[in-house]
Amino acid sequence: MIQFQKLLITPSIAKQFLEANIANRRVKVPVLFQYSNDMLNGRWKEDTAETIKISKTGVVLDGQHRLMAIIKSGVSVFFTVATNLEDSVFDVIDTGSSRNSSDTFKVKGIKQDTSIPSTIAFYNLLSKSMKQGTQKNNKSTNAMLLEQYYEDEIFWQNVARQSHTWYLSFAKIIAPSFIGGFYAFFIKLNERKAQEFMSQLTTGIDIKNNTISLLRNKLMQDKMSLRKMPVNLKMAFMIKTWNCFIKNETNKILRYDSANEPFPVAISSYVPKHNPQPSLEL
Repeated sequence: MIQFQKLLITPSIAKQFLEANIANRRVKVPVLFQYSNDMLNGRWKEDTAETIKISKTGVVLDGQHRLMAIIKSGVSVFFTVATNLEDSVFDVIDTGSSRNSSDTFKVKGIKQDTSIPSTIAFYNLLSKSMKQGTQKNNKSTNAMLLEQYYEDEIFWQNVARQSHTWYLSFAKIIAPSFIGGFYAFFIKLNERKAQEFMSQLTTGIDIKNNTISLLRNKLMQDKMSLRKMPVNLKMAFMIKTWNCFIKNETNKILRYDSANEPFPVAISSYVPKHNPQPSLEL
């Protein structure tokens, strides 16, 4: 059963709590400085119903930055401490210092924790866009992203590793999550073609379809431009280029008119239509 107790947390007590943490969240320095300065200057408000949450195994599930601020400021602060929680609730706890998905993945000890959650989230956005015909951002929760990762750990680790390589090859022109999300999405359509397409796009080597060159140029121009291309426009260009690649067709101009065109749907394969030859009568 969860137990609640109001305690005066001294710097030494705060240090004891944090010593039990084997995988802390990344420290958000601005947040830490804000908290410690508020405590040091008497601006910290107690009795706000925000608790320090400690698991059954002694891990600080919520309150890391507040405890670190107590140590940094040297000020003792009263907090309500909730103990005996399950460790598994970490990824569904909301905090004043917002817990992003990479925090959750890092605490779980998952490699490439900074890129995999955003890659999965972008993959989900793409998948929903194809089904709904629009770019609705139905954000996945940290718990949902974590569950999706565990369903196919090897797949997402491989996607993240390859995406990072391509990210560097393309001089960091587009984000790893954009590369990885599309790579995962295209793999589900055509694994062999996905590898070829993403490699040609990001490395610029042995490009088989000139539309890929058009897209590369647009993305590089966008990187240098002060006025950035909307994400949905990048997505549309990416899918249009993929479809040209699959069809072995080339566009002289790569464009998308969202006002007059439906959002493009990615294809997995293409069989060209042939006009039947007229039969000969003998």
